[in-house]
Amino acid sequence: MLHPEASPCESSSSLLKLIGRRQCVVPFLLAILVCLSFSAAGQALVPGSDAAVAPAPQAQKTLEKGTAPTENPLAPIQSAVGNLHSPSLQALAGALGLSPAQIGRQQFEDSSTGMEEISGLGEAGAPAVAVKWQRAGGGQNPQVGSAPKVYLLSWDGKNWQASYLVVSSDALTLEVLPAEGSEASLFAVIIYRDVTAVPYPVIFRFQDHHAALVWDGRADSSSYTGYNYGSIEFKKAGGGSVPAMVVAGQADPGLLSFPASQEDSGRGFQVATAYIWKNGAYVPIRQEYTRNRDYVLYSFIAALHLHDYQKAYSLVDPGQFLRTKKPNLKLFRERIQNAWPEFIDDKIFEVPVRREMDTGGQTFVLKLGSGKMNVYDPTFTPGPDYRLTGLSRTESNY
Repeated sequence: MLHPEASPCESSSSLLKLIGRRQCVVPFLLAILVCLSFSAAGQALVPGSDAAVAPAPQAQKTLEKGTAPTENPLAPIQSAVGNLHSPSLQALAGALGLSPAQIGRQQFEDSSTGMEEISGLGEAGAPAVAVKWQRAGGGQNPQVGSAPKVYLLSWDGKNWQASYLVVSSDALTLEVLPAEGSEASLFAVIIYRDVTAVPYPVIFRFQDHHAALVWDGRADSSSYTGYNYGSIEFKKAGGGSVPAMVVAGQADPGLLSFPASQEDSGRGFQVATAYIWKNGAYVPIRQEYTRNRDYVLYSFIAALHLHDYQKAYSLVDPGQFLRTKKPNLKLFRERIQNAWPEFIDDKIFEVPVRREMDTGGQTFVLKLGSGKMNVYDPTFTPGPDYRLTGLSRTESNY
């Protein structure tokens, strides 16, 4: 469940701020990926040629769940721009019924409709534009026109060529992936779902003014895992044409339940997973966690839950935790079994939100029923190891 490698950095007080600043585990994993030296076997993990990326037909073998359009999704936008023979973004916006105020990155990413020019795709000087758009009035089939869709429009010198990407979401980004000397480009549409902003990447290949689906992180067959309040970064690694991907966010450990957002408690720890391209898909190769007090606390609870006393013992300062000058594993196991039996039972512990219990420490609780709960206050050695030095327990009401 847990990986032994960990980045020695503290999580910040605000997870949403961490998304913007990029968590410290992310550059750590990116550095590992950049330094990877692939052997002949490893070369197959990250393809060395664009031929390794097999594009899906533009008819869209879409992997979206429950969003398959009942008619050609390109027909409305092709009709709207078919008679436009100008590369002007203002003219393009007018043909789509968008105002100049709806042109720009923020307008595209954070609203239901809008457009943004995308640099780095196709031939130099040939504009490419991402558009969130729906046909005014919904056309003859209101169900088809009811939700905006995301398109890529590319100027071929005479006309705007349209490619359908995904059903739109108010929170999404489009990013051109790093590449070297390629006639075709890869780009990602990253969709953020639910109030916890879990990111899901959808990868496309752009060539000859059209985009084609390559891989969808939302598919059932995908091995991708998104994290709450997450972020995604892409980095060239190993000389391949498909960049590595690092996904980071708030860990959801299960046995120790944290509030949904660190803004509620200032608690929790971060997780980052590195992916590389293999056999036409991104596959995970390494995972790292921030090693802060909450990570050590969760590791301790998880080890005892599995009756792994050796692992749990390695996470404490034996002399201070057992309050003896001659600590040993046998004494530790007996102390847990006799004094802390709830930790080897099938219990779920919780971290209270700050407004309910503002102790300023690493408090966590176990609800006992009938309005009663155990309140635990652990103490630790200084970082970066943060070994447990003590654990007190009191009973309280909730």
